[in-house]
Amino acid sequence: MVRSLLLLPCLCSGGEVLVHDGALRVQALSPTLFRLEPKGPRGFEDRSTFMVANRSFSGIDIWMESENVTWTVLATEHYRIHLQGDVGVYWYVTDLRGATIYEAIDDLSRANVLAPGHREPNLLHWPSPLEKPSYALVDSPRFYAPPWGPTPVPADVQLDPELRATNGFDFRNDVDGDTYIFLLGESLASWEQSRKEFLQLTGPCPLLPDWAYGTWFTRWYNYTQAEAEEEVQKWERLQLPIDVWGLDMNWRNTSAVGNENKVGSVQNSDGSDWYYDRPDTALFPDFSSWFGFLRKKGLRTYFNDHPYPVAARGAGGLQTSPEEVGFRWEGLSNWLNEGIDLWWFDRNWRFSIPPPMVNTSRTGAVWEGLDNAAWGSYVYYKTTEVFDQSRGDSRRSLALTKTSPIDWRAGTDGSGGVGDSIGQQEHPSHHRYPVWWTGDNVPLRASVQSMVNAGVHDFKPFVHSDCGGFDLDSAGDLLRWTAHCAFGTILRFHGDDPRPWNYDDGVTATVKRYLDARYKLMPTLIAAGQRATSSGFPLAARGDMYWPELAPASASSDQYIFLEDLLVAPIWDSAKNETTRDVWLPPGSWEDVWDGSVIQGPKNLTVSQPYERQPMWFRRGGLLITTQDPKNRVGEQDWDHLVLETFPEEGVAARRSLFERDTAERTELAMRTDLSGFVSLNVSAGPLRAWTLRLHLLPGQSIEDAKVDGSMVAIEHLAPLSRSADFFPFGSIGSKPPSNAGSIAEVTLSRAAHARRVELSIRSQALVTV
Repeated sequence: MVRSLLLLPCLCSGGEVLVHDGALRVQALSPTLFRLEPKGPRGFEDRSTFMVANRSFSGIDIWMESENVTWTVLATEHYRIHLQGDVGVYWYVTDLRGATIYEAIDDLSRANVLAPGHREPNLLHWPSPLEKPSYALVDSPRFYAPPWGPTPVPADVQLDPELRATNGFDFRNDVDGDTYIFLLGESLASWEQSRKEFLQLTGPCPLLPDWAYGTWFTRWYNYTQAEAEEEVQKWERLQLPIDVWGLDMNWRNTSAVGNENKVGSVQNSDGSDWYYDRPDTALFPDFSSWFGFLRKKGLRTYFNDHPYPVAARGAGGLQTSPEEVGFRWEGLSNWLNEGIDLWWFDRNWRFSIPPPMVNTSRTGAVWEGLDNAAWGSYVYYKTTEVFDQSRGDSRRSLALTKTSPIDWRAGTDGSGGVGDSIGQQEHPSHHRYPVWWTGDNVPLRASVQSMVNAGVHDFKPFVHSDCGGFDLDSAGDLLRWTAHCAFGTILRFHGDDPRPWNYDDGVTATVKRYLDARYKLMPTLIAAGQRATSSGFPLAARGDMYWPELAPASASSDQYIFLEDLLVAPIWDSAKNETTRDVWLPPGSWEDVWDGSVIQGPKNLTVSQPYERQPMWFRRGGLLITTQDPKNRVGEQDWDHLVLETFPEEGVAARRSLFERDTAERTELAMRTDLSGFVSLNVSAGPLRAWTLRLHLLPGQSIEDAKVDGSMVAIEHLAPLSRSADFFPFGSIGSKPPSNAGSIAEVTLSRAAHARRVELSIRSQALVTV
């Protein structure tokens, strides 16, 4: 039987109406986002939930346009919502032209979109650019998460007595079908705007600490303290840049009877690896001195953790019980206080903590779509964040967790015609708990694909794989992995043995050159992290995030645009040194990183490179901010004199931002080259700093009439090398370009804090053929 309609006047200030006898609330949150919420057991939900971190939308006017016994039509100035006469039967949305842009069938908990893929409506899988006109997410399981999360209730909080048993988590108002519909529009700009609304609703990916962009190292090995200290010092002797050195081993005491080996062993007979207060002092006699050693070296560190729930050993309740919360907080925070900087929640284990409402010790538990990987990421990130805040520490927190339950394989994410990244779906809160790794034994191609697709579909800008993995059969394998990771999201060596000095000096030297290149890019990397937080735009972007109209070529996840100005096409085949692969070159002019030749896109290429070189191209018109000296730690870098690597292209402009380390202080840079070859660079006021502008010119070009702040300045032109084999990108000031490039013109801006302006002209001359 069709229910009668309770027609309420438009609540213009709140942007909502009630229908179906008050059983359904429709909130018009913006011109491109609205919410349909069935009334829950305790009424409509206006608090934050585990998925929804922010409800501060101003709303837009919504009104009843028409109604009869069969249909109710709600209207805004931007869209119309057509509701069938009963809750959860059928409804759809039209634009002002009358075209259907969203359609839901069966019931609100099974929301669907036009041209749907197979997906769960409460798990995040954002559509590719221009793929669909709309996208829906259901807040399920819907529950309130208190600000302190899975940590003890603060002493000054007056907690509802009914919520004491769940540590302040409130599961009492769950309801099926609390649905948010994002209207994605018909342009790349509207698609990007909807992504910003998603982040406004669910919360951004937090900013990483600056050191997280540096090199990480762990090895699956049972180190003694003496061995570990010697290896740290070897990194220093070889001047290999590194910021994080962690332990992936059974730091707990696992020597009880019934445990025959310490790595990947069976469970102890006494369950000692369930606890945090039973460290293995046979290997590390004094963890305090170990942490002190690392602090003196300026290194960060972490432990892996394979948690065991208290309920499974009969010591308390489920995940939000006071017993579980107290035990987990005490164990994790004590070690954070001892000296580790983050935890590795390694859910690839024989046991792990489940999500709420589930009582098991086995890895892989799921509650209404909220799985062990997402819940565990929350527990470890939030615990670390609360601990940092409890010490009055303003540092940015992070955890190393799993991107999804599966261990990634090539093709899982849609490449090669297998699925559509569906296996990568996770709870819509998961992007708030960086950083994420893709699992064990992940091959290089799968590493590339998962990293690239996570930025499109999952809002996760820091998905990465074990650099080197567990299949390093040759030096070539290590070099291919290192090249990809150095120009990727997070560079974390891990696996059986990814130490570069296991090979010859040439391999170690090449690894160092890649690490140095990444560290020189640190100002650009840190700025890209800021952009990922503010807009959801990833560091490694799939091509259709720039050129959606050229899909499917632009939507390949086997290559990516890194830091806006580098096209990177990793080679995953290490069977031979000189390896060939296909690459799609995007529109515009692209300069081969290695030889300096310029190619116009869009175009399909077949390229070959040896182990030492990863196929990469600079975008002509681009601008990259680098350091003079990479140093061995991010925090040791001298930013008093920075370098601008620019690639002037007629008619192309570039805007970039520089964020000071550990602050939000910002310097804006804008460069433009007009059609006559006039180049202008504007640098906003900022900290006292010198700049060197390096203009990568085309063959036959030179610079004349260079002015800085209105005064003529000297220019140095650096001629190309005679052999490109001697070239490696991101050299120091004064380094020469590769053999097929034009000259590099260098202009220096003296140290100052005021706004700067550079003006110069590019002169082209006819090349003389001999």
